[in-house]
Amino acid sequence: MLNKKIIKNSLGLLTFSLVLSSSITTNLNAANVKLESDHDYLVAETRPNNIVLVDLKSNKVINECKTDESFSPGGIVLSPDYKIAYVLGGYGEEIGGYEVETCKKVFHTSLTQGNVRAKSLSGIAVNEDGKQVYAIYNRTEMGNDTYTVLDSMFSVYNVADGLDAKAVKSFKIPRQMTMISTATDGTVFGAGSHLYEINPKTGDIKIAKKMRDWGKEGYSNPDSSATYLIGQQQGELTALYTTEKKDETKPEEEPILYWGITSVDLKTKAITQVEFTEYETLMFTAIRSPKDPNILYGTLNDLTKFDIKEQKVLKRVLNDHTYYSVVPSADGEKLYLGGCLNDIAIYDANTLEKLGKIYLSGDMGSAALQVFHTK
Repeated sequence: MLNKKIIKNSLGLLTFSLVLSSSITTNLNAANVKLESDHDYLVAETRPNNIVLVDLKSNKVINECKTDESFSPGGIVLSPDYKIAYVLGGYGEEIGGYEVETCKKVFHTSLTQGNVRAKSLSGIAVNEDGKQVYAIYNRTEMGNDTYTVLDSMFSVYNVADGLDAKAVKSFKIPRQMTMISTATDGTVFGAGSHLYEINPKTGDIKIAKKMRDWGKEGYSNPDSSATYLIGQQQGELTALYTTEKKDETKPEEEPILYWGITSVDLKTKAITQVEFTEYETLMFTAIRSPKDPNILYGTLNDLTKFDIKEQKVLKRVLNDHTYYSVVPSADGEKLYLGGCLNDIAIYDANTLEKLGKIYLSGDMGSAALQVFHTK
């Protein structure tokens, strides 16, 4: 059942982390590095405005690139060859692309145009061949004495257009969409009020799975959350939700609150929507294991391993502090916890034994993590 003490402590730690979000700002000098083949790496953003590249064999930062875009909200995705990191910065109004080996800036666009201000939370993706960048964003026309809310948009940009890229295609999307990822076949999935399937070539949009007003008998409408852009390199897009189930045979008892996931496999486009545990702890992100999709990991103030089919907690360990995101290694053997402060915790994915930490030069705030394996 819902543990109110844990939630109260969670909110306290969240407030504490936000207070500390302007901490260490020492920077490494940008260096020319070469991605090795058959190797694991991690990229993330840190304050005040850096992309960090971490070698996961040595567990050390090997490159740090300053970005022109100010830090926040921290969305970051990679090109299919892992050579370019695209960051959502400027408080959600700009996208910049940087080579992770050389720190060279190769792409930039401003979502805000003229007096039409645009904001995006985690709404960036790269297409399947790396030649285009996608963005979703909300727009507001800024008048002298009035603000006018405009339609939310999906825009397509050509990477080859470089540092002054303009949208080559735009179309309206449903409001409240927060996060997108590209499937292997080029389909884009967006999470928000529902899980949407988007054709970026034609602009066609359909509901792939309902996440609101789902009509599931015996359950309340779910409260869904999709704000942390993780899992693209693992081939997964997952949104957590909570829902209540009432036992009609025991009307005197309170309904039971459950955690669930709406998750799409970006390789096969298979969608999973299922409750996997009672609400015992607060989580900001969850992700399935790349080696066993029945295993799920979730984190905030603790790290928990779940068996989805059995709706069972396999193991739970307390974190040293709040971590917003959990991302597995490509082989599913390790877990990396980040966000909030300036360290990434490393865990054994099988036993949840803590293996160590990677320290960065600045805190990550709400920034995403992307782990990848080179061929």
